Amino acid sequence: MPLGQHVELLERDAQLELLRACAAASAEGPGRIVLVSGEAGIGKTSLVRAVANELARPLWWGACDALQTPQPLAPLHDIARAGNVRFAPLLGLPMRASAVFGEILQELQSLGPALFVVEDTHWADESTLDLIKFVGRRIDRTRALLVVTFRQDEVSASHPLRLALGDLPSSLTERMELPRLSREAVATLAHRALRAPSRLYEASGGNPFFVTELLRHGSSEMPLSVQDLVLSRFARLDEAAREVVQLVAIVPARAERALVEQLLSPRPETIECCLDSGLLVVDAQWLSFRHEIARVAIEGSTSLPLAERYHARMLEALAGQGVPDERAARVVHHATHARARDAVLEFAPLAAREALRRGARREAAAHYRTALRFSVDAPVRTRITLLEAYAVECQATHQLGEAIAAREELAAILQQAGDVRAEGRNLSQLALDLVVALRNAEADASSRRAIALLEGVPPGAELANAYRVEAQLRMLNRDCTQSIAWAGKAIALAGQHGDDEVLAAGHATLGAALLFTDYGAGVACLERALELSIPRGLDYIAANSYSNLGSASGELFRLRAAEKHLQDAIEFSTRKEVDFYRTYALAWLGLCHAYLGRWEDALSQAEEALGTATESSTARVMALCAIAVVRVRRGDADAGAVLDEASQLAWRTGTLQRIAPVQAIRAEAAWQRGDMALSLAEARKALPSARAHRHPWCTGQLAYWEWIAGELSVPAGECAEPFALEMQGSVARAAASWEGLECPYEQARTLARGTAGERIEALAIFERLGARPASDALRRHLRDAGVRGVPRGPRASTLRSSRGLTARESEILELLCEGLRNSEIAERVFRSVRTVEHHVDSILGKLGAKSRSEVAAIARREGLVGANMGIDSTQNS
Repeated sequence: MPLGQHVELLERDAQLELLRACAAASAEGPGRIVLVSGEAGIGKTSLVRAVANELARPLWWGACDALQTPQPLAPLHDIARAGNVRFAPLLGLPMRASAVFGEILQELQSLGPALFVVEDTHWADESTLDLIKFVGRRIDRTRALLVVTFRQDEVSASHPLRLALGDLPSSLTERMELPRLSREAVATLAHRALRAPSRLYEASGGNPFFVTELLRHGSSEMPLSVQDLVLSRFARLDEAAREVVQLVAIVPARAERALVEQLLSPRPETIECCLDSGLLVVDAQWLSFRHEIARVAIEGSTSLPLAERYHARMLEALAGQGVPDERAARVVHHATHARARDAVLEFAPLAAREALRRGARREAAAHYRTALRFSVDAPVRTRITLLEAYAVECQATHQLGEAIAAREELAAILQQAGDVRAEGRNLSQLALDLVVALRNAEADASSRRAIALLEGVPPGAELANAYRVEAQLRMLNRDCTQSIAWAGKAIALAGQHGDDEVLAAGHATLGAALLFTDYGAGVACLERALELSIPRGLDYIAANSYSNLGSASGELFRLRAAEKHLQDAIEFSTRKEVDFYRTYALAWLGLCHAYLGRWEDALSQAEEALGTATESSTARVMALCAIAVVRVRRGDADAGAVLDEASQLAWRTGTLQRIAPVQAIRAEAAWQRGDMALSLAEARKALPSARAHRHPWCTGQLAYWEWIAGELSVPAGECAEPFALEMQGSVARAAASWEGLECPYEQARTLARGTAGERIEALAIFERLGARPASDALRRHLRDAGVRGVPRGPRASTLRSSRGLTARESEILELLCEGLRNSEIAERVFRSVRTVEHHVDSILGKLGAKSRSEVAAIARREGLVGANMGIDSTQNS
């Protein structure tokens, strides 16, 4: 076995066994996913190759490349080139990536047990990430093992890959991060290579690739780094060989032998010299570096003028051959680095359109951004076209700051050009971008400017869209009467001009507004929006319609209807890959489940939504609100931080639907701490807006805390039924109303103000939910009042925990200390693996531990486990 393979697979027994186990399990079905992460040179490829070589099954292997803007679906092109796959012809057809994905899934299903490897996904384009999500979400329909490799240190919290991996089914996904080699392992390898281990570990840091390269080094003097070693080898080459190496270095991944021969005409002995140096490897078609680390070292050492010359020569050669669409991204890469303005302006839009055809909108935006950098002195019409296209793709990929900046520049250019229709259309779109960025006041101003401009010219499709946007803004602010009027104007004008998209969107907005004035009519209108949008492929509008049905129903406490509509929204959005509305519906489902008393489900859904929501988004507000409701009512110590972030984002929107639920739970949290003055103040911050909008549920949620403080300023008739009944002294009827709505916490909170028997009933509900602050306070009150037969509550050992562990976390801690894996714990506690993962992460944080073994040590040292922790079974629901 070659030295490199020995090095890279040493101390990898556990990882090899896990991969083999996953391969065996996937062969029986359902399929499995393994995420292999680690730094550059850690041996990810060698590990996966070792298992692939053992398996007698079909192998699909593709890699992402490090182009300035990645080529869409590069791994699929690798797979198509390497073997006979049925989907190969589809890659050259003018269809979106999503159309290809279904064929890929069918082919995977037909293969039976198979291995599908996607490497270097830290460089993946958006369509490749969509492919991973698409196949990963449906892996249970196959008997394939999907292996995804990436560099952990290049994947930040906001990296698109992290969001994509968060959508994979946790119960079928294993994660492994490859560690560096130990000092002992490095010494063993040195002895095998008949070399002294002195300074080898310090120089390599235990990185297998670095160890391999240093052991290949023939000098007795140890280089300070692999970069030094690579450059020393490069320096020993003759001029012709150095030229070959530098040319290959400016091409990410690999360079065609034919192109190298065309540009440099190297002699065979020159190529041999490059191979003998250990820098390059060769096959029938390609020249490439042994590892990306070496390529980057050479590329970084090449002077800028020389690199530009190499890029210019490569650009000339590629363009001279004719550029098929799928190679346009590579041409743009070389044109950009060669600073070839005309080539960038010619090929970047082509590359963007190819990216769009493949569903890689983030890459399309990047190509338009590149073109804009080179178009400062281009004709005005060219600049307008690029700005519009760039803004559209930035908005679609939630790069809202860039989208808004592009539209503001576009507004100035169009105003100067006197193009009123284009200016109005752009201002309407700017309003939508601003509202998604939680800048609602600016959105309102932009929308009004658009309408004023477009009403000054003969009415057309642009004005219909402007009316629709204004209806959307008014609906979001719960100015429902105004929204209904604007939506009616939009629908009428869109019908006259045959604009199906505005017609469908107008019905979606009208229906959402009607839900708050005539629920049945609103449902019917939204169903009409679905009838208009789904057959026409208007997936974004359809997903919005499902989401509006669910979120508005939740806001009106029609929680079971909301649950159904939100699940429909999640299913549709997942199937159509409309992730924005999937995340929003997931956040709202978490809030509905928080009110329904399904707190574990609520946390799991809300935290999953946070994993894919952007930092400033409506989905994030609602997910934080759901988490806050549960944490406040459970008495978790970290509820305040969640509330603060939710409040900051909600007030940025200035809209009632975001502010009211956040202020209600802030008032509840203050009351729970015994600060009635603050509770009153928190409620009154949003109460005037709720009354002005005649929103009985928001009014009731906020007025309730005024009433608790004895300072009610709102007639009970303005509040929703259960609040009004309780304020009027009808405790039993109010509790029955809450019970009918399936809100157990609110039911218990109401019963706690009733007779002794009703209070005992309330205590049982609080205990079942795990609402410790409410149950503790009520128990004390009952005992102080001399009520007999009050249940004891949790045993003292649970309450003594100074670490703030919840009852569920205490139970999971016991199982974790028994050595059970997350999937095994999930089976024991009847929860999803994702929910268990969230609990384990929380336990790690509360105990200040970095690993499961460290958690176990702390738990045993501090007496947090043993004797079942004294957990009361009523708290574990």
